[in-house]
Amino acid sequence: MEGVKSIVLERKGEKDGFAERFGKVIPNGSLIFIEGKEGTGKSIFCQRFCYSLLKNECSCSYVSTQFTIKSFLRQTASVGYDVRKYLMAGKFFFISTEVTLAETLPRKTFLEGLLTGRKLFDPEIIFIDSLSTLLKESLNKENLTDLTSFFNRLTGSGKIIFVTANPTEWPEEIHNAFRMVTTIHFRTARESAPGIGIVYNIYLEKFNGARYKYDPITRFSVRPGVGLTIESSGVAF
Repeated sequence: MEGVKSIVLERKGEKDGFAERFGKVIPNGSLIFIEGKEGTGKSIFCQRFCYSLLKNECSCSYVSTQFTIKSFLRQTASVGYDVRKYLMAGKFFFISTEVTLAETLPRKTFLEGLLTGRKLFDPEIIFIDSLSTLLKESLNKENLTDLTSFFNRLTGSGKIIFVTANPTEWPEEIHNAFRMVTTIHFRTARESAPGIGIVYNIYLEKFNGARYKYDPITRFSVRPGVGLTIESSGVAF
């Protein structure tokens, strides 16, 4: 299908089921917003999306505020999303802000650094995890339009951009602005379920331009060597 990127992930003849719950494909030119508090699964979903897109022959870049390249490769391999061969082949480009920015530049300049990082935006798909961590000291309501206009130019050329954010890290006004302008809006949450205890859910709050049906809520867990797994939402007795 033209004009879209497949997020189907098939390994050893089996699909993990998430693509089917998330609409199977992402239209070119989409801005995807994954929000959630710390420890609710934003990064693992970025890793899963990135891995499936690389396997489906897309090029990706990934900005991480959490991992160095070494720890990222170790983390993705541990959950079955090993990206090393794509890195070696030049299909995957990784930037750790802990290494490239934090040691040399004050945080107030990070927005300018992001907007001028040309190589980062060369691939078809860009991940920024986490945008709120990266820009919490440099993004404000006065320069917010600089960033959203920049993203609009990229998506207008067909690029797909994934950004994550923790709502507690930056002003509510900025957070709500991203909820409004994004094409696809996910929310991850750690919640208490009656009869079960603590569970992890991902909500698909909005999907403009969806080509297939999607589910508004998916319960999930993370398993070593496997990655994300869909969990039953049934009550345990």
